[in-house]
Amino acid sequence: MARPRKTSPDNETDDGAEAATFEASFKRLSEMAEQLEAGGLTLAEATARFEEGMKLVQHCNQLLSNAELKITELKQTYSDEEARFHLDDLEEDPDD
Repeated sequence: MARPRKTSPDNETDDGAEAATFEASFKRLSEMAEQLEAGGLTLAEATARFEEGMKLVQHCNQLLSNAELKITELKQTYSDEEARFHLDDLEEDPDD
């Protein structure tokens, strides 16, 4: 039987970035960049931070792509509805 995933306040699961919000992922990415820039990490720690950072970048890019697609779809939906509304206005007989 699969064990349930634990979530944190940032909506992050045991799987890391996969369920984290864009804001939480971006904040973590910023923190990791500061740690890497500050130095003082061992090679293993720096490599682990870099790997996690790359996963976070990929996750953020996916979330941004999904948001862009949703916005495009919404704009198209409302554009289609507006076109139908204006077409309905044109089909009405003004002499009625």
